[in-house]
Amino acid sequence: MPKEELRLSVILYYIEDFSVREIAQILEISEGAVQKRLARARGKLRQELQEVSI
Repeated sequence: MPKEELRLSVILYYIEDFSVREIAQILEISEGAVQKRLARARGKLRQELQEVSI
């Protein structure tokens, strides 16, 4: 999955304050796909932060 797909979901959710349902409509994907992208982005962020703190 391209980084841009994850980045866009994160921006819309956390910065622009859209709901998962609204993001799904904007991106024309399912709500489950939005939730999966957000979870994947949080996982990548968690991994990056752990690597920095080591």
